[in-house]
Amino acid sequence: MRRYPFWLVTMGLALLALATPGCDDTAKGVKKDAEENAEAAKPYVDAAAAKAQETLEDAAAAAGPAAEEAGEQLKELGEKAVEGAKDLGDTAEDGADKAGDKAGDKAADAGDAVSAAAQTTMVKGALMVGGEVDASHIDVDTDAATRTVMLIGSVPNTAQRTAAERIAKSTVSNGYSVRNLLRVAKEPKG
Repeated sequence: MRRYPFWLVTMGLALLALATPGCDDTAKGVKKDAEENAEAAKPYVDAAAAKAQETLEDAAAAAGPAAEEAGEQLKELGEKAVEGAKDLGDTAEDGADKAGDKAGDKAADAGDAVSAAAQTTMVKGALMVGGEVDASHIDVDTDAATRTVMLIGSVPNTAQRTAAERIAKSTVSNGYSVRNLLRVAKEPKG
């Protein structure tokens, strides 16, 4: 049985709450349901953001004095990821309001956008936390329409390129695929 991290399960529940269709057929009912679902999901998003921050701070502390600069970069990236997760919660609430105004179809579109943003955040976080990959030059982009997570940028060697793809594939969910577009920096010949 595969076990998922708490923050991943929490994010999934939040996304499920956003994607649940309204129980009222009117646009007003859909808007109300969307607002309630967004509000109910917000504590889970905040809890996932706090857990991600805690994990990233622990990883930065474990880096040790020899990796102080790398730890600082990791902490900055972690803070950006936490801010992104909080923004994601706010965006979900705003998206729910707009989706309610435009009725049923738009709610599904908002759910796809939130799901894509969550995939991006989860993959980038997993790459940073693991320590197996130097993620400082990796961008993670997600195409909601094709349900594809793309790894873009560069890594120091082929082993890290392979590891980044493996980590990303083990992190994505909901039918998303991974496309590895990472370049390998010039490896020493030997």
